[in-house]
Amino acid sequence: MIILFEGTRNDSATQIVALALRRSVTKGLVTIASDDDPALICNGGVYVFISPSSSQAPLVAKARRMHAKILLLGALPVEITALCGLSAPEPLGKEWAQASTCAPAPVHSTAQSAAMVQWKQHALAAASPFTMRPFLRYDFADEWNNLGYGRITSDGGPWSMAMACQRTDATILASARVPGVVENLPFVTLLENDSASLLWWNRAVGPVDSAEWAVIETFLADWRPHDRPCVPVICEIPHGYDAAITMRLDCDEDIASARPLFELYRDRGLPFSLAVKTDQDDGDHHISLLKDVIAAGGSVLSHSVSHAPRWGGSDEACYAEARLSSDWLEARIPGLKVRHAVSPFHQNPAYVPNALGRAGLSGFIGGIIANDPEMLLAKGGVVPDSSNDVVSHSQQCMLHGDCILADGDPLAINKQAFVSARRAGSIFGYLDHPFSLRYDYGWGSEEHRLSHHIEFMDFFEQEMGDRATLWLNEDDVLDWIAAKMRLTLRQTFSGFELAAGDATTSLGDLSFAVRWRGTAVSLSEFVDG
Repeated sequence: MIILFEGTRNDSATQIVALALRRSVTKGLVTIASDDDPALICNGGVYVFISPSSSQAPLVAKARRMHAKILLLGALPVEITALCGLSAPEPLGKEWAQASTCAPAPVHSTAQSAAMVQWKQHALAAASPFTMRPFLRYDFADEWNNLGYGRITSDGGPWSMAMACQRTDATILASARVPGVVENLPFVTLLENDSASLLWWNRAVGPVDSAEWAVIETFLADWRPHDRPCVPVICEIPHGYDAAITMRLDCDEDIASARPLFELYRDRGLPFSLAVKTDQDDGDHHISLLKDVIAAGGSVLSHSVSHAPRWGGSDEACYAEARLSSDWLEARIPGLKVRHAVSPFHQNPAYVPNALGRAGLSGFIGGIIANDPEMLLAKGGVVPDSSNDVVSHSQQCMLHGDCILADGDPLAINKQAFVSARRAGSIFGYLDHPFSLRYDYGWGSEEHRLSHHIEFMDFFEQEMGDRATLWLNEDDVLDWIAAKMRLTLRQTFSGFELAAGDATTSLGDLSFAVRWRGTAVSLSEFVDG
């Protein structure tokens, strides 16, 4: 139902966008066109063009005349800008290079670029959980953006703003700005005619690394449901829930020091996860905590053997770090089968997914603004360069004393991160680290740390009110996402069918939900109805 045309053959943006679409609508509804055959354009279709070439202008023009939705990403030639209600393209001005960067965040504060994306008041733009977002921001040094999204560069690559232009007939949904220097440069636009809707994003990969991906999902599933084709989107939040949360500690240097936090979460009946670097003390007090975590419904994951940058720097080193750390844990915890990992420093070079898969792991937690942008996912699922369906979930919200704000609400950014994830329909994950003799992560004392975790948990309850909230351990999150990726929807003459996968999982009988034409129903009801 979605046909993706690539403008530059073998460009990385094609795989990145195709996988992002499949994470939302399943692989059964996304096809990459093998050529530019105009016969592929017909009524009732959804067409995606990534950095289209001038030769593809007839395809866009034909789709405009059809009952269709058209998504265009990246730089557009003049023949296609005219079809999208935009002026002729121009190179980005020199001012964008400096405006797209920022200094590292000071302790107890944040940093952000002068360049920003400003969302307008519009029914489709309202799907964005942000009204404004900088091209780049940090909450800790130059590593973490607790609000979860990646950086927009100005270097001409796939992660860059692609071009400058002006609006002619299109509606601007979001503009790129450098206050006092550049105002209202089109960044996301919408053009409507009698039969088709054209959505353009001024970036070759669109918002695949941001909760703004919700705008794409809304465009596909819900926009103009009565007179435009709509594609069903599989929700990341299980059916019957309004939010899903997972929390973990990365045990880099001292496992047992996590016990006070574990006891706090256990007292509240909430699952707790530990990711363990195994090259450390394995005394009884450490191992007993791991066993207690599992007994209380939590999970234990690999965090490598040595916490080496980039998983050791090679495919072979990554495999060894994953396999040996899993062996260490399984030898000390009877019955444990390690299936998942948290990547050291959230670094995931291209060799990581396949190396982890060969080591017997089926998924990993990653995603960070500092590196490997293709591994920062708006919605969890299969990642680029994975030949074995290894899945990932991005969790960049770090609850550390170093990130607690000195001014105003100390947890304002963390709270905003949860609200944004909930609005975008994403599972929200956050992390902390146990103390060690060397480092307390800016908390100063265990009492100070516990008080802020209590405040954060209380905030979830206050924010959600009577709405249903699901807490999951990290194993359950990645198992759920893997089950979601096994789903294959197929369009039929009368609607849609589930060609592969199961509508209900073994995870506490959690079932999938589907968004389509402005409503959300269980997947079972959708395919059976």
